[in-house]
Amino acid sequence: MKKIISFLTVVAIATMTFAQSATELAKQQQEQNAAYMKLLNMKPSKSAKKQAKEFKQQGWQAPAGEADLDLQFTKSQLMGEELMTDEEGNVTKRYYLHTAMAISGAYNTGFAAARSNALTEVASMMKTQLVAAWKAKNDNSQDGANVTSNEKFNQRMGGIVDESITNAISTVKMYRRVGNNFEVQVGLAFDKKELSARLKRNLKKELEEEGDELNDIVDEMLNSKF
Repeated sequence: MKKIISFLTVVAIATMTFAQSATELAKQQQEQNAAYMKLLNMKPSKSAKKQAKEFKQQGWQAPAGEADLDLQFTKSQLMGEELMTDEEGNVTKRYYLHTAMAISGAYNTGFAAARSNALTEVASMMKTQLVAAWKAKNDNSQDGANVTSNEKFNQRMGGIVDESITNAISTVKMYRRVGNNFEVQVGLAFDKKELSARLKRNLKKELEEEGDELNDIVDEMLNSKF
């Protein structure tokens, strides 16, 4: 434990003293992330323990076979703080976190519904942002030739986004009894770098004529809205 804490201290000092570029900062952050993950295996964070205590007081608990809530919240916190560099060399959050709930007569059914709700909510937000960005781009261009492209973009966007966000990582799984039902809460993490690559690939496959113009829209949406 002392070795890990010492290592974290050294990395923190190095980060403050020698960080001279976005790429270097991201590399140092990755080193800190690795140390934090080692620490995670030994002890949950204080803030996660406090959060877990509050949820437990409300009747929430971890399903059988899953890590206790304090460890789940620690994992979620660490993923939420992890940094990366985008294609332009800018430092940004690596993961976008989202939580959703559902109520069902059985835990497994409730978990599936809560996960589906989370995916649907994130997909809806992404579709709205992408459609608005594409429409604004075409409206600003004052090019009437893009009217049909706007319509096609809007029609195809739902399926494209749904296909692109399937690889979400579960960070939190918990439930509580509400009468005879299970209220289930699921937290998901979306790796923005992987999500960006899949979105660009699927958009290009479906809407080839727009070409690389779509790449800038995807990057702007993920970096500024998520």
